[in-house]
Amino acid sequence: MDRILRATDGWQDVIADALRRADRPIPLDERLLPRGADGEATRRRYDRAVFPTARPAATLLAIYPTDDETLVIPLTVRHAEMRAHAGEVSLPGGAVDDTDADPETAALREAWEEIGLDPKLVRIIGVLDDVWIPVSNFELRPFVGTVASRPTLTPHDTEVSAIVELPVAALFDEAVIATAEFSARGFTVHAGAYRYGGVQIWGATALTLGMLAHVLERA
Repeated sequence: MDRILRATDGWQDVIADALRRADRPIPLDERLLPRGADGEATRRRYDRAVFPTARPAATLLAIYPTDDETLVIPLTVRHAEMRAHAGEVSLPGGAVDDTDADPETAALREAWEEIGLDPKLVRIIGVLDDVWIPVSNFELRPFVGTVASRPTLTPHDTEVSAIVELPVAALFDEAVIATAEFSARGFTVHAGAYRYGGVQIWGATALTLGMLAHVLERA
């Protein structure tokens, strides 16, 4: 386990191998599914067959060591005054544009635009399962990339208020996950969330991180 929590020799290859060998589909962590007042997972209330074709989106789970060799994943905290997703915590990512060659290009572009992560520093080592987000009808493809050493990151002034470095180890800490109440697009839901660095990470971002935890746990 230490080889996926700290930057020991070969850590990038260990994580890449875990992704290659992962069973598909990757199970979702039931604790992290948003639920309504009746306790039912809200995702299960949506009949995807009645939705139009989902819009493609991509996100990047960049893993790199801090100065003490702890492996972390950068997350963005959106400005509280934003009209959409104000104050929410997420992975760098967004819609795939017509100018993007493919979803991987979009994930790298968004990370560059949102946190200043140079695409040339990122080694894409695999991909997690797509996540359908019913409320926005996005099909999110999560790419996993590694960066050999800690990059210099800068939050995009107009969108991102802060960058939080989430230790990979936090994904395996039972004390980090707790259920809380959230409001989104006029709905109130209860969902499990990762709590770290004064923020709560829930929804599609939490589900994506949960998938990564499942894969790494079997590394």
